[in-house]
Amino acid sequence: MSTSARQQEADRASIAFHLALTRIGAKTIADALRLWTNVPPTRTAAVSATWLRQAIHLVMTRRARARDLAMAYYRLARALRTGRTVADPRRPEPRYVTLDMLRREFNALSGKPAAPEPNDNEDQDQDQDQEEDEGGRDDANTAIEIEEGGEDAEADRILVEEIAALDRRERERERAAEAEAKTALEQLGTGNLDRKLGKTDTSASGDDVDAARDQAHRKAGTRQAATAERIVLDGGRGQLWTLTETDRRVIGYARVSRSGTPCGWCAMLISRGAVYRSRRSATHADGDRYHDNCHCYAEPLYSRQQMGSDLFDLNRQYAADWPRVTRGLSGARALSAWRRHIRQQQRRAQEARRTSVQEA
Repeated sequence: MSTSARQQEADRASIAFHLALTRIGAKTIADALRLWTNVPPTRTAAVSATWLRQAIHLVMTRRARARDLAMAYYRLARALRTGRTVADPRRPEPRYVTLDMLRREFNALSGKPAAPEPNDNEDQDQDQDQEEDEGGRDDANTAIEIEEGGEDAEADRILVEEIAALDRRERERERAAEAEAKTALEQLGTGNLDRKLGKTDTSASGDDVDAARDQAHRKAGTRQAATAERIVLDGGRGQLWTLTETDRRVIGYARVSRSGTPCGWCAMLISRGAVYRSRRSATHADGDRYHDNCHCYAEPLYSRQQMGSDLFDLNRQYAADWPRVTRGLSGARALSAWRRHIRQQQRRAQEARRTSVQEA
């Protein structure tokens, strides 16, 4: 497979990763809202404690899935872009793996069918796939040792490199995430509901009081579900960030959004384009900061040429818009003008889509 073909495959994997991560987030919101129905508008402490335990379990379970997805994506994308991959610290790894093994690992977690990709060793890979299907091997979880010798084996094998202390950093992040889940879900879920119920005008009619309580319950439920999604998605985004910060082959990152509707703050970060390690600043860590309902993430960069990909069209558009929109402004005034520009831009896009649908 040519270098260009591998870069294109890595771009496709990036899109597949984002779609799969978004699906995990959407399922988390749906399940978090379902769990919230067990908390009545006039709640009891016993019911709330049960809900909180179940909500934390949901978040941490889904977060593990997001983390596994991100690890599989990183291992595949790094192999495609650099010819080397990284070891998964949670399991023993051979010295070499194949691209097919990394593809299957990622496809199994992203929900994408494991269609064969063209490569330098296509005939041998087809024979190998047939043998493995007949043997019933699970290639999503099995590392493949490549036989030494021969041009085909040499061309297809990917060296596995270790990143020091990756497992320790992962454990630290997960402990912090569980503590955050407990605090945030309690404050924005049941605590938020209590505060809203406390403001209810109980002197109103019974129907009005019930309606106010139902509205408070819905708003608190929506808020806690959005927070649950963010903490889950942070499992995948944080995994990428940790790897980006510790992998010596990564030269920087770029904030990306595939939703088409980033908020003004995220759009500002996207406008920065490539953020290189060699130019670290006080704002470097903004790449790992996300808010509720945010679907951005930091894409690792392995070369400056990578930014030429269509994946970064929005980065280039915003980078061109920023100086024009904020000319003569700085600080909070610049950000305010930028947010207004992004809102207007998205409003025009929505109106254009609406007109298009009506005309059709």
